[in-house]
Amino acid sequence: MALVESFSGIRGIYDKDLTDAIAVRYAYSYYSFLKSKTKKSSITIVIGMDTRASGIKLADSIMGILDCNFIDIGIAPTPAVEFAVRHFNADGGIIITASHNEPYWNGFKFLNSDGSILGENDMNIVIGNSKAFRDFHKIQERKILEKNSETVKKYTEFIFSILGRENIGRIKNSKQKIVIDPNGGTAVIAKKILEQAGVEVVGVSMNYGEFNRTVEPTEDSLIYLKNIIDENKADFAAGFDCDADRIEILMGSGQLLSGNYILALVVDEILSNSKNPRNQFVVVNDVTSNAVRDVVQKHGAKLKEVEVGETNVVQEMSKLKAIVGGEGSSGGVIMPPSKCRDGILTLLAILSIIAKKEKKLEDIIEEFPGYCNLKKKMEFDATKHDKIKKYLKDYYSKKGLEIKETGGIKGGLKIITGKSSFVWFRASRTEGNVFRVVSESDDKKEAEKLMEEAVDVFEKANE
Repeated sequence: MALVESFSGIRGIYDKDLTDAIAVRYAYSYYSFLKSKTKKSSITIVIGMDTRASGIKLADSIMGILDCNFIDIGIAPTPAVEFAVRHFNADGGIIITASHNEPYWNGFKFLNSDGSILGENDMNIVIGNSKAFRDFHKIQERKILEKNSETVKKYTEFIFSILGRENIGRIKNSKQKIVIDPNGGTAVIAKKILEQAGVEVVGVSMNYGEFNRTVEPTEDSLIYLKNIIDENKADFAAGFDCDADRIEILMGSGQLLSGNYILALVVDEILSNSKNPRNQFVVVNDVTSNAVRDVVQKHGAKLKEVEVGETNVVQEMSKLKAIVGGEGSSGGVIMPPSKCRDGILTLLAILSIIAKKEKKLEDIIEEFPGYCNLKKKMEFDATKHDKIKKYLKDYYSKKGLEIKETGGIKGGLKIITGKSSFVWFRASRTEGNVFRVVSESDDKKEAEKLMEEAVDVFEKANE
């Protein structure tokens, strides 16, 4: 396994691919990038982290060599760190996180002055320049302000303001009871935030850094919460990844409400409240379910698909002044003026929809179009990447199917196999040597058939 470098950030296995020395090179490159961009003699950087054991060591290494002012947020969700960059008028931010990768990984997300993740071009500059730096001196004196409690307080006010007083009031009056499973990650703070909104919360795995399941919340990793829902007579359970930008929901029935349907629910609600939905844009990545497309079409709004990667969605949303966006495949909604997927804000939005409709989540989702969305991870030889993409493209082109590409040769390849079905391929930018394959159809057997064919074709391409 090697270090994974992409516009989504830097990730690697700590002390193997990602050492303190390597981390310092990236941080110094980012610092130099900010200095040349801002033309300031003194810059301020917000730094925060998720709950991995290696986070503190990496933070100490970085703060030891960068000659700038630091606002140290400590352990906090990625959306809260991004918010802090704006709140404190900082020049940028560093989040020490490997998001949904397992605990022995770590990495970085580098931020713009508006709190959003650096775009691909800027990130390429940081990655490229990191190779040039070698010798560093420890800074003897530097200004560090510790601002964890202020950040959490102001972040809570910020997400409440996005939902609005009326919706928060509805949540309080609805007397909902839910289970949350931060899995020892930064979403531990969600309990207090939800309780402020009048939600009764049963917390599971609430100790920072104690990981009791795989970090990525999936149907398999969350199914054990069904018993906890039943024992506590709760409405549903929410599972987060380590930095709390992702959320998946296990309904009272034991069925997973995937990120795609979470996004569809929130998009439907936001467009329903829009005075003129026909003028509104919704931005999603190209592997987001057609369930979201159908909702957008129902309201007469416009859908724009971009390559996978939160920064791609955020940049396009900014360009189009989109009302809402997200990556259905990643379980988190982007609700302006927030600049990232936010699991806690998304959960509050779902609770407000339930409160407004006065129905169970299972019953609300019944009203949405049903799609079967299947995912697989395929290992591949990285040196064959371009050859594999060409093989896949040729295979499906010969079948006369419409092919959509985002992000060039390294981006997504989406094959439209019918009005309500598609197959999608893309090499992961956050997990080395992994190709993600997705099939979807409104017919389960068709989705299975498409996946079977996709895996078969991929294996031939990888020979």
